[in-house]
Amino acid sequence: MQNSKKYKLYKPGKLWVVGAVAVAGVAVSAYTTQVSADTVSNADAQAVKTTDTTQNDKQVQLTASSIDTSTDETTTDDATKSATVSSTAEKSTVPTTAGSSVTQDQAKDAVDKAQDTVKSDADTASKAGVDVSSGKTTDVTINDDNASSKTNEVLSDLNKQDQAVKDATAKQQANDQAYQTATTEKTDATKQGQADLDNATSDLDKQVDTSEKDGITVNVEVAQSSPEYKDLSGLEGQDLLEAMAYNINLYKQAIADGVASEKADTETLAKLTAEYQQKQADYAKANADRDEAVEKGQSDLNNATSNLDKQVEASKNAGLDVSVEVSKVSPKYTDLTGLEGQDLLNAMAYNLDLYNKAVASGVASEKADAETLAKLTAEYQKQVADYEAKKAAVDKANADKKAAYEKALEDYMNGTNHTTSMTAQTQTDASSGQYQTFMNATVDQNTGEFTLGHDMNDGVHIIGHGVLKGKVNWNIVSNGDGTETVTISSIELYSYTYTNAYQNQAVNQNINFHVYDNDGNELFSVYHDGNTTFSKTINKTAQINKAFKISPNETSPLTQVVVVDDNWIWNTHGQVSTQIKNTNVAPKAPTYEQDPVKPTAPKATVHHVQVVAPDKGQAPAVPVASVKKVTVADMPNADKPQPQKVAVHYYNIKKTPKVEKTATPETPKAVEAASILPTTHASENQGGVFLSAMAGLASLGLAFGISKKGKKPN
Repeated sequence: MQNSKKYKLYKPGKLWVVGAVAVAGVAVSAYTTQVSADTVSNADAQAVKTTDTTQNDKQVQLTASSIDTSTDETTTDDATKSATVSSTAEKSTVPTTAGSSVTQDQAKDAVDKAQDTVKSDADTASKAGVDVSSGKTTDVTINDDNASSKTNEVLSDLNKQDQAVKDATAKQQANDQAYQTATTEKTDATKQGQADLDNATSDLDKQVDTSEKDGITVNVEVAQSSPEYKDLSGLEGQDLLEAMAYNINLYKQAIADGVASEKADTETLAKLTAEYQQKQADYAKANADRDEAVEKGQSDLNNATSNLDKQVEASKNAGLDVSVEVSKVSPKYTDLTGLEGQDLLNAMAYNLDLYNKAVASGVASEKADAETLAKLTAEYQKQVADYEAKKAAVDKANADKKAAYEKALEDYMNGTNHTTSMTAQTQTDASSGQYQTFMNATVDQNTGEFTLGHDMNDGVHIIGHGVLKGKVNWNIVSNGDGTETVTISSIELYSYTYTNAYQNQAVNQNINFHVYDNDGNELFSVYHDGNTTFSKTINKTAQINKAFKISPNETSPLTQVVVVDDNWIWNTHGQVSTQIKNTNVAPKAPTYEQDPVKPTAPKATVHHVQVVAPDKGQAPAVPVASVKKVTVADMPNADKPQPQKVAVHYYNIKKTPKVEKTATPETPKAVEAASILPTTHASENQGGVFLSAMAGLASLGLAFGISKKGKKPN
């Protein structure tokens, strides 16, 4: 069993490092002015005017550069810039004085216009989300003497109220803007960060899927990154923006670290997979090379063995005594255990070289055996061919002799070979002398037809010739031992013809010719004078029925078949006889030729060569890898800002009819500030000191930034 290899795609124990940047927060205190109207003194009005006109802008900005998650490394110089909001309000347009000499109507008109401005700004504030409350309307009575001073007091108070409304509106808008900006930046950062992380995770998942399909065991872990975010509870305005920027920087850094980690795991896993795929490819190639070589080697050996077997069969069929032995060849192959990649390919190539050489040697050996056996077989076949040719010649000669002897013997035993002869004999005194006469007979050996001829002699000439034609019927039967049984059954007379040659000069011209059977019965007769030629048809048969058994070379007795009388001057009496000779001859036994000496079949031994094939390579060990999927904890949400609160109150200016002066006017009493102006529950000097401190802190421009790769923050 092979050992699996396990690969760790990240450093053990490495936690997510988050660079924490301390940000000096600048607290901006919302300055809320509550105004209640009563009577105001000139001193108080001046104090309000002075305080209002010396307020400083309150603004703090935190800058940082955005993190580029496309880079492999993120440094602490890369930070997100915080957005900037300002809670500084525009200066109130409500005048604080109406002039040194105003009429009552002018005074009332100035106050009414000022109050319209305050009401309008209060309405704007309310629409901006400020909680605007309205107090009781204060009645202020003016006359020609105090119209200017009273109006200035009221205007100063309205200016202060309007400035408070504008400040509350600016702060409300700043807080709302900060909330919206912070929320948007958080959403955008989260969306981008999650997209970057999702892309990295998707790439990692794809690589994991690819690696697992390739057979790699991949353990997937999930790592939670939890940056130490700032608590946003209760934060508003620039504080909220700066805290959110701080949290976004931590979040982006965590995202960047997670992306980098997953990217590194993806690359490492891809590399591991590629290495494993290469090992698999090398393993497949090594075994494919081995299978191809073994297939070819086995084919070559099988072909050589087949050719050798064919020759062995041919040699055995030719009569040779051939034995087959098996030779098993085992080359000293390199052990492939544990070898991978190029080492496996090199070792396999070495083993295949040994195998191919062994196969080539085996093929050559079997080929040589086949050629040697073929040569030996050819030599033996030539000897056998020579032997068989001689044997065939002897056999043919002996067979011919035997066949001829058997044929001759059969012919002898069953033969009806014979010769037939026919003899005409006469018993007269005219066989010589002046009246000499002749009679002879011939017979056809195949048909038995005969011709009996005689001449006619008048003492001077042979005046003519007579011819008797007929046939002797016989039957010859073999007795199976060379003897024959001959039966002369009958005689047939066809015709008699006389041919004249000379005139008959004899005195006696009474010529007559007679033919009798053996029993004396006349079969034919004719009378003539010998001077004319004629022919007579006879067509008569006479039975004889005489049988004889004759041995080879023995002749049957002379047997009479017909009697002839030729009567004239001298009567010529004669008879026709026939005899048959058995011509069967017993054959002589042949002398046979001696057979040639048969060649001795040679003995031979051939070898089937078997080559032990090299082992296949071992499959590469399946790697076991671990990868980490990163999740980043969500940033806290910003609290929706609480509405700012501001109170306003208005004045009802009452004019005094003009009165003619009848007496010296009394010196008016000083109006108490509390009777007109609202209390602020704080001294003006204390408020000024606090605002000065806040402006000083803002002027420090405390901020933090993380520059990217040495770049200065924008």
